[in-house]
Amino acid sequence: MAGRLMASRIGHIGRGISEASPYGKRMDRLSNRIFGEVVRQTDIKSHKVIRVMSAEPLEQREDKGVGYFPNQPMFHYLTKMLRLHGLFFDSHVVFRQLQDELKIMRGKVVRPAIGQGKRALLRGKK
Repeated sequence: MAGRLMASRIGHIGRGISEASPYGKRMDRLSNRIFGEVVRQTDIKSHKVIRVMSAEPLEQREDKGVGYFPNQPMFHYLTKMLRLHGLFFDSHVVFRQLQDELKIMRGKVVRPAIGQGKRALLRGKK
């Protein structure tokens, strides 16, 4: 008699979880939420969103981390020094210098000090 009771208890343990009852559905959703799976079944298009959101962030990836990008101030300083010594030619910087010289020849201010630009002059006229 004891054997039959034990077998019947084992059969009743998982009965409510996998059935389509409201309790079973809630238990399935809870277990999916606990173990980081998709809580509700979705279509294939939504799985792409789930895959993207569950992926590791780009900031934490080794190939796309902070070390991926060059040190901008250092490269700017190096190219400036190489230009100064004549070892590097930057046509855009030469063009800007030429435009600045032409502005100065016309009597224009190339880069006014902070608070002395066009808007500050208009504000002062009022």
